[in-house]
This record gives sequence, structure tokens and C-alpha cells, in this order.
Amino acid sequence: MHMLDQTNGVSRMAYAVGEKPWHGLGFEVDPNDPPEVWRQKANMTWENVKVPAVYRWGSTIPNVDARKFGEEIRYSDQFFIVRNDTGDVLSPRTVSKEYHVHSIANIVKFMSDLCAEAGYQMETLISLHNGRKITALAKASADTIVGKNALTYKQDVIQNYVLITTSFDGSLRTAITITRVRVVCWNTLQQALGEGQEVLRISHRGEFVPEDVHAQLGFIEKSHDPFVEKASEMSEIKMNDDTREDFFLRVVSDNTVTADTFGTLDEDEKKVIASRTNRLIYYHNKVGSGSHTSGNLPTANRTLWGAVNDVTGLYDHGGTPKSREGRFASATFGSRRKVKDLAWELALDTLKKAA
Repeated sequence: MHMLDQTNGVSRMAYAVGEKPWHGLGFEVDPNDPPEVWRQKANMTWENVKVPAVYRWGSTIPNVDARKFGEEIRYSDQFFIVRNDTGDVLSPRTVSKEYHVHSIANIVKFMSDLCAEAGYQMETLISLHNGRKITALAKASADTIVGKNALTYKQDVIQNYVLITTSFDGSLRTAITITRVRVVCWNTLQQALGEGQEVLRISHRGEFVPEDVHAQLGFIEKSHDPFVEKASEMSEIKMNDDTREDFFLRVVSDNTVTADTFGTLDEDEKKVIASRTNRLIYYHNKVGSGSHTSGNLPTANRTLWGAVNDVTGLYDHGGTPKSREGRFASATFGSRRKVKDLAWELALDTLKKAA
């Protein structure tokens, strides 16, 4: 069972020409086509609507005197979120009348404005879990380079994206995230501005108005410079085996264990933490910034920047989830995302201490 929405046997996904995603499913679209065309090619032309929750009152209800109440259909003040093409209920629980469904049309319009005004191009438009979540990704026209030696032939290139995600099952607020991809190893780095990860979060207690949201995003392009500045500073900080292991220990323990405190753990805790840390050390040596692969650029080789990318690389591409889709969901929405965020925060803390 794929998490890609395949309602009625049709894949609800579009992607840029030449970018074959999950098992070759979905439909190719020219990246220069407007997002409205993408929506049609992705077979995502339905909308999700609120419908009142109803119940039958009377003779079918145990311990109710049907002679007194009769039988009738009653409407509650709660609502379900429903696909208007199939009638499928998307929300496992009801929502209140104050809950606003952020429509697919408005999400697509926001991306259309972004592409037209900021020079982005659409990369993917996907419906997940029978339409319970949708996500759209657009790529910036310009890349950025990490490191002070940006003119060397071995450049550490970062591609910049904007990812927008929303849910129709009550599980997520609408989030607009700056996502960066390190081209040499295709690691995702979702860190954005200051201490916040998402550029913007919009609660379903309010409407999603594309023009209003777009007006708040004038700093998207400006955010690339401080990110690259921090990454370049990280590329200047060398790490030996001990400092790297301490960094990995902090990452896998949610910053509760260091090399100095590891010995105080009980045996079961040691096994768990050691196993997670050793996976990162192995990745570093065989695939990541300590190896001799194509990803071993001077900016990453045995540096703090490299250690961050060891974490993002393992948590994007490694592990035991059953499918690439599972890794995508975890790296974008779930536990893997949190680990990657923590690695970035710890790296920033290291920069502060080194200053």
C-alpha cells in the first residue's frame, strides 16, 4: 500500500519532466507550465468540503422511547471533511464550524503567484493518503554555494525550494517551509529563518488567502544568504573522531547524552544509544563526509558541516522504513525531520561556542 493517493486506481501526482519519483507513478509535466495545469495533470481537481455530522434519533437508539421521540435525522454542530468527488470522509474526527478548510485551489494559486513573481518553477504536486494531505514543491531559479572557496571546481551546491503542505484530516496546520537540497548527495536541509523551521504556519482557525500569504513571503530570497553563511562557517570548523562522536551522541539522544555522560547510563540505555550512534559513524565512514565518495567535498570532509550532512543523509536515505514513501513522510513531517532539525540546532550552538 503506497501512501500516494491512488483513488479509483488513478495516481494523484505530477512531477517535472525528467524527475521520476516513487516507482514511476504519477504524470510528467513541463516545469514551465502554470500550477493550474499541474493540478489538472495531477488529477487533483476535486475539493474538500465540510459537511455536517448527522445521526438518526429514535427507534434505532437503545433505551430510547420511540413512542415519545419518534424517529428523525438530527444535525450536530460538528462537521466532517469530505472529498467532493468521491464522498470519502477524510477527517477521522469531527471539526467545529470555526475550522477552515484550506482548499487545493488556494494552495495552487499561492504556488502560481510564487512562480510568477519570484521566478520559481514547480517540481511536484502530490496528494497523499487518499487525499488527507497534499504537498507542493517549487524550485528557485538560482542555486547557492557553500564555502569560501566557491570558485573551485568542487563546489558544494545547494538548491533552494519552497514546500507547502496542508492536511484535510485535522493532523497538520498549513506550513510553508524553505527546503534546501545539497546536490552532491541529495540531502534535504529544511532549516529556515532564525529559530523557526517553517517560514509560515497558518492555522485552520483562519482562512488561507493566497494574496495575504504571498505578501508575507518577501524574505524568501533573502533567507538564502544567512543559511549559506552559517553553512559556510560550519565548513570551516574541523572535527576529529571524538568531537564528531559527541555530536552524534547528542543528536541521537535528543541532546540528553554526551561523551562525558554516556558512562552513567544503564546497560540497556547504552545499547540503544550506542547502536544509533554507530549507525551514524558507519555512514560517515562509508558514505558520508569521512568517505571517499563523490559527496566528500572539501567543505564537508571532517567538518561540522559534514557531520550535519551525515545526519541528514542517513535520515533521508538510510534506515529500515518499508519504502521510499515512508522515508519521505518521516523526513518531511515526522520523527526523522525532528532529528535533522536537532542536528542543525546543535551545529548552530557549536558555532556560537566557537565564536
